[in-house]
Amino acid sequence: MALRLKGSYGLALLCTAGIVGWMATGKAVFSGQETGDTTPPPAVRNQAQEAEAFRVAVQHFNAKPRQSSLTIRGRTEADAKVTVRAETSAIVRSIEVEKGQWVHKDDLLCELDVGSREANLAKAKAALEQAEFDLSAKEQLATKGFASKTQLAALRAARDAAIAGVKEARLELERTRILAPIDGLVQSDLAEVGDQLSSGGACAVLMDPDPMLVVGQVSERDIAAVKVGNKAEVTLVTGEKTDGSVRFVSAASDVETRTFLVEIEIPNPDRQLRDGVTAVANLKLPPIKAHLMSPAYLTLSDEGIVGAMQVIDSKAQFTPVHIISNDETGIWVTGLPEKVDLITVGQEYVKSGQPVIAVPADKLTTADASGE
Repeated sequence: MALRLKGSYGLALLCTAGIVGWMATGKAVFSGQETGDTTPPPAVRNQAQEAEAFRVAVQHFNAKPRQSSLTIRGRTEADAKVTVRAETSAIVRSIEVEKGQWVHKDDLLCELDVGSREANLAKAKAALEQAEFDLSAKEQLATKGFASKTQLAALRAARDAAIAGVKEARLELERTRILAPIDGLVQSDLAEVGDQLSSGGACAVLMDPDPMLVVGQVSERDIAAVKVGNKAEVTLVTGEKTDGSVRFVSAASDVETRTFLVEIEIPNPDRQLRDGVTAVANLKLPPIKAHLMSPAYLTLSDEGIVGAMQVIDSKAQFTPVHIISNDETGIWVTGLPEKVDLITVGQEYVKSGQPVIAVPADKLTTADASGE
């Protein structure tokens, strides 16, 4: 009995040793064949794929001069718009113009009641005559030694005050005639006969429409390209088209919008262009170097940035680009070197820094570039 029990212990120990040895080898044998999992981990597989050189189509590009432009949206605005105001208080006696009438500088617009101003001018003139008579008589006495220097000085001061009084009275009388300060069209806000105009009250509004301005805002990103003298093609919402040039660029931005005011001057000799009309100005900028290509050559980075894949030292290199315009021949972009080899087929299958096998575009198929 004891011998059988010891034999069972020995057999169990032998089986246990065999199982431990099989587990240590990491291999299993089924039906006489050894099997084992030799697949590398995912991280190792990804590194191997990234290190693999892809065949890609490459085309050489040279930058070309491109006439760039900038679109400015705004409105028309008359070069001069003046509210003609009274410089004295009086009742309006007559209005000498009508709305829409063209007037010239110094034409009479409104005439105010003179009141006592003519009488005041006459009194000032009389006071001046008296002051001059007194001074003349005293100067004759001074030659005979009967007048002092102090008396002469006082009379001269009185004479000068009388002269100033005449000038003031004459100016006050002239202020009853409100004249046009510029050439222009009579607009709204005409005073009415019988209105009591105080000093600063509006008689009429004059507008000089030649030249006309297009006033718009330019973003801080584009303002550096805008210079005084830049030419512009202007299209109004009413259908008129004309040419102009930049005459003013603001040196300070709007605090809220971070945009800069730009004025474009356009000639308007026939006065057909109207004030306050929506306008679009296509500003011609100096030529810049850019690349013309198909939009299919562009790709997106992992961060969603638009760019192109170029080949440098047999490696793919992502470069962000800026699209400046497009036409029927393709798109114009900046941001690339002047001379560049771009991946035109296969750019979606490689990452920046990955080795590639560059093949001329006309010798590589899409299937080859995708690694199939």
